[in-house]
Amino acid sequence: MYIYKREFHSAAYFIALILMAMSLPLSKFVMSVMQFTLLGLWLWAGFSFEKVFGFFKKINFFKGLINFLNYVIILGYNNIIDKFRIFFKNKPALVLTSLFFLHVIGLIYTSDFSYAFKDLRTKLPLFAFPVILSTMEPLNKKRFNWVMLMFVGAVLTGTFISTHVLMEQEFTDIRKISILISPIRFSLNISIAIFTLIYFIYKKEYFNIITKIIFGIIATWLIVFQFILESGIGIVILLTISFVLFIYLVFNLKKLYLKIGIISLLVIIPILLYTYINDIVKDYNKVPDIDFSKLDKFTALGNYYVHDTVFLGIEDGKYIGLYLSKKELKAAWNKRSSYDYNGKDQNGQEIKFTIIRFLTSKEYRKDSEGVNKLTDKEVKAIERGIANINYLESPNLKTRVSKILMGYHNFKYAFDPNGNSVMQRIEYWKASINIIKQHFLFGVGTGDMRNIFNEQYEKMNSILKLENRLRSHNQFMSIFIAFGLLGFMWFIFTLLYPPIKTRKFLNYFYVIFFITIILSMFTEDTIESQAGVTFFAFFNSFLIFSQKNE
Repeated sequence: MYIYKREFHSAAYFIALILMAMSLPLSKFVMSVMQFTLLGLWLWAGFSFEKVFGFFKKINFFKGLINFLNYVIILGYNNIIDKFRIFFKNKPALVLTSLFFLHVIGLIYTSDFSYAFKDLRTKLPLFAFPVILSTMEPLNKKRFNWVMLMFVGAVLTGTFISTHVLMEQEFTDIRKISILISPIRFSLNISIAIFTLIYFIYKKEYFNIITKIIFGIIATWLIVFQFILESGIGIVILLTISFVLFIYLVFNLKKLYLKIGIISLLVIIPILLYTYINDIVKDYNKVPDIDFSKLDKFTALGNYYVHDTVFLGIEDGKYIGLYLSKKELKAAWNKRSSYDYNGKDQNGQEIKFTIIRFLTSKEYRKDSEGVNKLTDKEVKAIERGIANINYLESPNLKTRVSKILMGYHNFKYAFDPNGNSVMQRIEYWKASINIIKQHFLFGVGTGDMRNIFNEQYEKMNSILKLENRLRSHNQFMSIFIAFGLLGFMWFIFTLLYPPIKTRKFLNYFYVIFFITIILSMFTEDTIESQAGVTFFAFFNSFLIFSQKNE
């Protein structure tokens, strides 16, 4: 009977881990539910249904209930004592949980306790997962593989949901097709899923050839979707880990011709990628020579054209300001749309500039004739804030690069970072560096991040809109700002010591996870959101404590 109870609890724990992993790309709600489920399994390990039934079998219900509550309390108490005894002997687990207590220490010198306690609730996975997973029995290889495969299945499901959303709706920003979690967090999940499949394709003993072909098709789709999602950091992670794996193969393959082939790929792929992006940049900035004497001076209605090659700049190799008749444009637009020409579109941008850019991308003149050529669908797109026909019809890497270039143009000439995530990050990082200089040693504390950034943006006279005045978007800077140099150094220690101590840098899955999470921290506050901190805390603990070393 003891063996039965142990097997039941082990199976329940295994299923809970699967559901926890599957929730990461699909549901914040299930993330929370499964954390409580794992806590319950941890707290009441060894629970006996037979014993509970016995409480109610021979005595009245009230006495049985008293005995049941007594049993549950004693079992939970004993498990807490026993498991924390194990936990306190596990140095890597202690170090991982210390990241949560670093945030607790930050309460000492914070002033905004409301924000601080909210932040601590978000960071609870940093404490819970190391404690729970380090004191439960590690999974055997078969069960570990099943957890990872079910995670891949959940990621695949997430891509199908996003693809359905993409086909049903139109978006000004393609990344908004990730409706379940943020596109950045989803791209991290996709990266782990891709290289999990590559591992199972590579390992001969796990699956037959048909299954591996299916895995290859799924991995190919996930790679394609990573580019559809236009997540810059996701693509960088994909390329970086691929490069690392190629290097690994070079050192481990014995056949010279295979080594030469892989080295050739390592040289050719970056060159091709650089050439592709460089061509996009050149095409974006390359405009034909303009002979103003040959340009039409009047519209079909007899109004003057303005030919501006300076103030409105260029986009996709075209001068935005050529053949511009503001008078006609305003009158024609106000007949086609309920959005006033001098008002704003749904993205909060001045709609007249959205109209002008959209007409330019269609190679229409910015006059009454150009507006009348627009379809009703295109008018609706402009109202939603889509400023380029390519954003609507050709969402791809080229479009993403073009958006960055347009943002850079606005930032360089108009000093306006709003509306472009890359340029906004530059403003976030400027503010972060200034705050770090002012609070170098100890930081500002756990709860004062929001207030200190608002103050800094005011000091900088930043033209960022209020809704765009966010935090660092760099996890290392965020930690430095909150806890200063000492806290930052401890943060780095919590990232490095546990995998070094447990030799997990020799483990394929952990290396994939570590590269993914570290790269994400350079452009995102990875552990400042529920989805991000749960992804980090779960996989960090799961891969260190729930997977036996190979």
